[in-house]
Amino acid sequence: MNTAINHKSKIAFLFSFLIGWAMFFFACKDIGNPVDIKPCPLFLTIPTPPYNSPVWHPSGEFIGFNHIPLRRIEYPYGEHCQGDQYFQGDSTGFWLINPDGTNIRRIFPFTLQSPAWSPDGEWIAFCAPQGSDVNIFKMRFTGTTFDTTTLVQLTFAGRNFFPAWSPDGIWIAYDSNQDSPNGMNFIWKMRSDGSEKLRIAYTPNQGEIRVPNWSPNGKTIAHLRYVGVGEPEIFVMDTSGGTPLRLTSDNEFDSHPRYSPDGTRIAFWSGGDIRLMDSLGANRKQLTTDRVDGSFGLPFSWSADGSSIVYARYDFKNYGYSNGVLWVVEVNTGVKRQLAFN
Repeated sequence: MNTAINHKSKIAFLFSFLIGWAMFFFACKDIGNPVDIKPCPLFLTIPTPPYNSPVWHPSGEFIGFNHIPLRRIEYPYGEHCQGDQYFQGDSTGFWLINPDGTNIRRIFPFTLQSPAWSPDGEWIAFCAPQGSDVNIFKMRFTGTTFDTTTLVQLTFAGRNFFPAWSPDGIWIAYDSNQDSPNGMNFIWKMRSDGSEKLRIAYTPNQGEIRVPNWSPNGKTIAHLRYVGVGEPEIFVMDTSGGTPLRLTSDNEFDSHPRYSPDGTRIAFWSGGDIRLMDSLGANRKQLTTDRVDGSFGLPFSWSADGSSIVYARYDFKNYGYSNGVLWVVEVNTGVKRQLAFN
């Protein structure tokens, strides 16, 4: 009896050993890390997002964005390592897409830095480098494309970024290092024809004041300010630069504040995702958790009715085809859907 038991035990042990070895072998293959695969080299680059700077047109009928179509990704060290991206450069430009993801089309053969539609949707303002300077331009939109014969240069000195139209279309706020003795950027405003430039926010001993966004009632401008040696925080001020009110104090990198179309809420980019708060900084919540691009272009844009936000989903550690594309999130429900694809 004892011999039979010992024999059966040996068979059971051998069987379990073989099963365990087989599971180990196939598990190693399944996760893409066989024992002979070399470890990933140091990442010397980060992936380029094929989509950036989504901006919802005021009509609500389509969304503009910069796009360089991604042709393929090669993985010389395995798919678990850094990839080499190959783009279709001759299709680079500014594109449009319908909110349901249909009718994606290129309308301009160049990308636009910090694009901003005018309130009536008939113009787009943007930035472009000129030597060591960066200047702001505007160009008329015909409804289907841009009329380059209407191109107007609005700034002529310094490094100027993030044009933001007033709700009546008369003014454009922007940040600039013009006349800045330490090279930092502060907020200016000018008429939409480029005249009457005036610096409205300037604290050279405290840090930069940047990335303005006009409230829908035209009374306040949301923006970021560097506070001491910490990360930038979100503030609002009146349109003359007075009565600044601090809205965030979270030790995160807070930037790109954007009023909702009804002015009751402000969305902003913080810690790599989109967060929401009311116009006085209360009732905060995180809207996305899948990482949002805040380095290659504008991170997000409100829909005309305020129900949704389009954003560029991007993780600098992700070399997959699903990275760097456009998504839409419903503000009240948090439901997300992919809008554009690689």
